[in-house]
Amino acid sequence: MASSSSSHQRNAFSRTNKMREVEESSGSFDVFINHEGPDVKQTLATQIYNFLKERDIQVFVDSQETTLGESFHSIIETAISSASVLIAIFSKKYAESTWCLAELVLMLQSKAKIIHVFYEVEPWELRHIEKGVYAEAFRKHESDKRHLDKIEKWKEALQQVSYTAGHIFKNSE
Repeated sequence: MASSSSSHQRNAFSRTNKMREVEESSGSFDVFINHEGPDVKQTLATQIYNFLKERDIQVFVDSQETTLGESFHSIIETAISSASVLIAIFSKKYAESTWCLAELVLMLQSKAKIIHVFYEVEPWELRHIEKGVYAEAFRKHESDKRHLDKIEKWKEALQQVSYTAGHIFKNSE
């Protein structure tokens, strides 16, 4: 138990330090990677992150975790506004995350170049939410009622992205 607790404390400390670095750096990110963790955190997002870091490119990948006392929303806003390139990885569970959808809206409002990556989803599925893999996620958002004022913006953002050229990745299994 002690090692698990110790490991958790080290991870929390590490996240806190990373967030503090982001807040203090103001404008030091070249690339921001938007993604839903469970789908691509350990695969594509990490591969892109490592590839860019090896080339001394400053990359921000949000961990979808916050630490008490830290304003995660302002950290994300700072990271997005400071990056000159934004990467959005659309995966099957992407629309389940209100964070991802909110980040996408911020990304589209920025003046930065956005690279769209469609991972196991087709662009048309972002255009026709009621028919695609995001249908269930949006039904849940609508029934939850906490984000009713944001749902239309999220749908518009996804639709806008669906008409933009991007990279399509299919699992070869």
